[in-house]
Amino acid sequence: MIDVGLLASIAIVLIVPSVFVAVWPTAAAPAGLLDTAGGGLIVGLVVGRLVAVAIDDPGSLSRLNDLMIIRSGVEFWPGVAAGLVWISFRSAREHVAPAQRLAALAVPALVAWACYEAACLVRDGCPGPLSPVGLRPAGLLERMFPIGLVAAVTAAGSAVALRRLHRRGMPSLQVVALALAALATIRSVASIWLPRIGDGLTRQHQTSIAVAVVAAGVLSVLRVQAQRQRSTAHR
Repeated sequence: MIDVGLLASIAIVLIVPSVFVAVWPTAAAPAGLLDTAGGGLIVGLVVGRLVAVAIDDPGSLSRLNDLMIIRSGVEFWPGVAAGLVWISFRSAREHVAPAQRLAALAVPALVAWACYEAACLVRDGCPGPLSPVGLRPAGLLERMFPIGLVAAVTAAGSAVALRRLHRRGMPSLQVVALALAALATIRSVASIWLPRIGDGLTRQHQTSIAVAVVAAGVLSVLRVQAQRQRSTAHR
């Protein structure tokens, strides 16, 4: 059975950023957004799916049909890491600084993730905590506050702020670290109100918190180093 909602979500994720969000600086991705980031997206999905299956049902690794059911689970952060590595590798081969290319793709990536979260409207009805004001996911009688929509708006706002910082001279590595910190923080906070089994933190929630802490730490170190370099240059 074809999952129309998931297909529509993928179409939105691919079309909206490529049409409405320009890569900046253009020199970092002269081939365009989809050509530059498409390989990383595919690699990320494959690795994310393999990791999810390896954790939850290792026996499915030998069954191609089970591996292809992306709807049943993809590990987000291993997929992101694989995509970053792939894009960095291709960037180096094309004689473009990996940090520069990743920074150029950071804003479109945030917008793409915002689009996926907003596409919960066509995918699963945007679950969240019970609320008198909200949406009613398919198959449920109670209304829920649409956490996915809030996450989407927050991510889009973060993308706008990040683009401004980048244009004002924020170094590429700092842009990448800030984008990862923002994305991980949004996912961490949103996960608090998403439905889950049990009272503890889910694996995805724990991983997002860890990424947020690490990315924020790296960003702090980079900023301190940049300040020291400026101080030394002014002496």
